[in-house]
Formats: sequence, structure tokens, C-alpha cells
Amino acid sequence: MTGLIRRPGCGYAAIAAGILLVAGALPARAEEIYKSDYRVSLLGLTIAKANFSTSVSGGAYTVTGGLRSSGLVTVFDDTKGNIDVKGQFGKTGALPNSYLVKYRHGKKDKSTSIAFANGNVTDTTNVPPVRKKDKWVELEPAALQGVTDPISGVMVAADSIGQVCTQTLHLYDGQTRADLQLSPSGSPKPFSTKGFKGDTITCSVKFIPVGGYQAGRDAIEYLKNKSKISLTFASLGKSGIYSPVQAKIGTQIGTVTVYATRFEKMQ
Repeated sequence: MTGLIRRPGCGYAAIAAGILLVAGALPARAEEIYKSDYRVSLLGLTIAKANFSTSVSGGAYTVTGGLRSSGLVTVFDDTKGNIDVKGQFGKTGALPNSYLVKYRHGKKDKSTSIAFANGNVTDTTNVPPVRKKDKWVELEPAALQGVTDPISGVMVAADSIGQVCTQTLHLYDGQTRADLQLSPSGSPKPFSTKGFKGDTITCSVKFIPVGGYQAGRDAIEYLKNKSKISLTFASLGKSGIYSPVQAKIGTQIGTVTVYATRFEKMQ
């Protein structure tokens, strides 16, 4: 599993999880630790679970965690993986240094590693290598500048909750570059889960593929032209950082929902 679109061998649980693999990163001088758990469901059935730990110290952050398929889905699509992301916070939000995801789909081990410097991608390694198919849209060098990984990218910096949905997120998962164009979808509403109670804001999301994908592929075309996608963000204290607590992604087989069952500061 990695990223916002369906990688080879990954199901729609991976699509959703790529959006919500992180929660609770708050710039701080002393170390602070956050725990977050997510449930991924399709048609009311749990298809995956994820849990993550975020450590923040002196403005630098580390996110570690894992995802694995759950329930009856394991019979057809047994996927489990671990992730490690490191970076620091700047005035415009999270700036990653490294992104590493290792996962097993069935009996096959796969991994993606990305190195960043000043918001630009400096190196990408995929094992096995990406298979470029017909009508492949290549990644131009400029597309890998001013981007973040799918984990760091959803930690949105804003002066107020009303500004969260005015932004466009520029994400790269090691194969595909895509933009998530946010727009307002209603006024702030209360949300509560283990460790959190407060207002949230829901953004409508337009998925815009930039490069590193097969043009005309059904899953991509659906996400681009037909899918209804939303992200719900919660403020982390007075940090000016907002992270998702819920996502809904329309797919060809139904709506995938990711819900934070825990969003808690530990220390």
C-alpha cells in the first residue's frame, strides 16, 4: 500500500488509507506523542484497520504505523504493511525528509522509498520497479518539485478552520503525482472520538492526476471524473495544523469510508 491511487496489487482500502495514515502532528519544543487508529469500511463492512504513532520534537516529526486488511477481505486480498515518515514543519506546513512503506500483498513483498530536500523529490526506489503500461503518462521533472508524500501532505497548515478547504495538496506516492483540490463543503461541525472532541471542517476533493499513471485506466478515470471524495479535518490544539479524521471516497464498487476511532494525545 502506498498513496492515493490504486497501486499494483492494492485494493481500495489502500486508496483510502493513503489519505488518512496520519493524525496528530503538532509542532512543539518538547516531545509530544500522538496515537491514532482508523477503520476502513466498504458497504458497511470493515475491510482494513490502521494504527499510527506520531512523535513531534522541536518542529521535527516522525510517523510510524501499519495497515492490514481485515474481515472477509483477507480471503481475497490479504495486504499488510508498515510505514515510516520523517520531516519537519515549516510556515506552509509539513516538509518531508523521507518516506518509506513496506508491504506484503498475498505472498509478494513490495516497498517504496522516497527522499526529499526542501520540498523536492531527490530519489525514488520501488521494489519491484514500476511497470509502465500503454498510454503511460510520464512524470516531468517539474512535477516532483514542491510536493509531499501522502502522509505529510494531509497535515494542512491554516490560520483558521475556514481556510483549510481553500488549498490544493500536491502529493507523490513514489509512482503517481496527483493534486487534491480542496473546496468548502458546509460549515464547521462537531466531531468526537476517543481522545478528541471539537469542531471539524469537511472539504470536497477533486482528484487531478499529474503524471506517473496509465491514461484511460478505469480506476483513474473514475476518481478523476465521477468519484465523490471528501476529507474531514480536525484542528490540533492551537498549532495551526489540521489533520483528517474522516474520508469518503466514491469507487466503482461503492463508497470507501475511513473513520478515526482514536485521535489522542498521549503526552
